[in-house]
Amino acid sequence: MTTKLRTDSRRGPQIISPGRLALYGTLTLFAALFILPFVWQLGGSLKTPAEIATGTFTLFPAELQWGNYVEVFRRAPIATWFFNSAFIAIVGTLGATLTSAFCAYGFAVLHARGSRLAFGMVLLTILVPYQVLIIPEYIVWAKLGLINTPLPILLPWFLGGGAFNIFLLRQFMLGLPRDMVDAARVDGANELYIFVRIILPMCAPALAIVAVFHFIYMWNDFLRPLLYLPDPSAMTLPVGLSGFVNKFARQWHLLLAGSVIALVPLLVIFALAQRVIARGISIAGVRR
Repeated sequence: MTTKLRTDSRRGPQIISPGRLALYGTLTLFAALFILPFVWQLGGSLKTPAEIATGTFTLFPAELQWGNYVEVFRRAPIATWFFNSAFIAIVGTLGATLTSAFCAYGFAVLHARGSRLAFGMVLLTILVPYQVLIIPEYIVWAKLGLINTPLPILLPWFLGGGAFNIFLLRQFMLGLPRDMVDAARVDGANELYIFVRIILPMCAPALAIVAVFHFIYMWNDFLRPLLYLPDPSAMTLPVGLSGFVNKFARQWHLLLAGSVIALVPLLVIFALAQRVIARGISIAGVRR
């Protein structure tokens, strides 16, 4: 059995220092502790009710019970809730990402008169808790007859994209080189062309971060769908799963199976966008 050492073409073999090994070991331990609840959740979703009732801590069942997932789909409209959540999350993410990029471009590149004051007012909206706006907002949507439709949840994200998203994209755009923008203006390009063909491609890492974080937020959103989508056929997955607590009382294997189904899209999104997120954070770290 041979031990591999780090090699460098210029410096030759290098031995990893004990301090770095300790650091890697600590990080691995924390990663394992973070993953442990998800592994237990997955294992519990494949157990029988009797195995869970024993109270002993075991990660994996004696025999895999894939029928638990079939039972969840049979006893609840999981597929409908899943589709509703996916539709709201995807459409809302597209609207928030696009419109926040528009607003960020105006604040970071155009520098219109009063833009600093307007940007400050946008940031102030972060300080307003959503709970303060629930009643007046609900009355407006109810008078428009849009309850039991996804429009009250989706339309606000097409009207600016959210203050945090605007702030993040504006700060990223401020660090972009202005030479290409100035050259495009000298060549006669209009602002829409500059925004679509120059700014957006350079902002791809920041846009990916905004899209991923906003998708996660909308997928997990509970309050708005609870208020505006009371019809069982229009419910989202988080709202529908909340009813499992009463409907499937003490049937923990079914509760865990439903929770695992809700986690799958988030795990897929993170796995696909992991490199993009890391690249965006590393680039944003050197921006002013």
